[in-house]
Amino acid sequence: MSRIGLGLVACLVVLSACGKPQTISMSSPPPSPSRLAPEIALPVEIAQYVQVPCTMLKPGQAVTKELSEGFNDGPKCTWSAKTPQQPELTATVDLTSGGLEGLYRKRSRLPYFEPTDVQGYPAVRYDPERTVPDQGRCTVSVGLSETALLTVTSRIADPKTLNYPVPCPDADLLAGAIVTDITRG
Repeated sequence: MSRIGLGLVACLVVLSACGKPQTISMSSPPPSPSRLAPEIALPVEIAQYVQVPCTMLKPGQAVTKELSEGFNDGPKCTWSAKTPQQPELTATVDLTSGGLEGLYRKRSRLPYFEPTDVQGYPAVRYDPERTVPDQGRCTVSVGLSETALLTVTSRIADPKTLNYPVPCPDADLLAGAIVTDITRG
């Protein structure tokens, strides 16, 4: 065969191989998913507040000025509203759900999930039932260490209240005040 004939045969072989589907087999499992949550640059130890969460906030904070004094209700601190127009605020310390990374891994099951930050710490506003934080309720969880979350919830009873359709600023304010107090020591 001549060089032209061999070249033509080689081209046809290469071209015919391009049209055939190739099968790739994987002998090892796919790598585990990478980190989803932002890293926490300056972790804060908050385990001491699990059973006494009201001690996270120093008395006399402006955010709770118009509310009743906080009381420990098990692992939750509650500042009750004096009127239906004011928010009821709660704060808890969560050391068991996997921190902010655990919350990010559940985000596909949460109708509302909004990353944010509180006093420089990564946080998430979320709701397990609704796609918008409205109707007087908002929850924000702040990652204070790789395994610890500060979770604050704001609830407003009166639908005529200005904050009822946008309750997250109340939760953010309390979370910010707590983070400021515990990081200053």
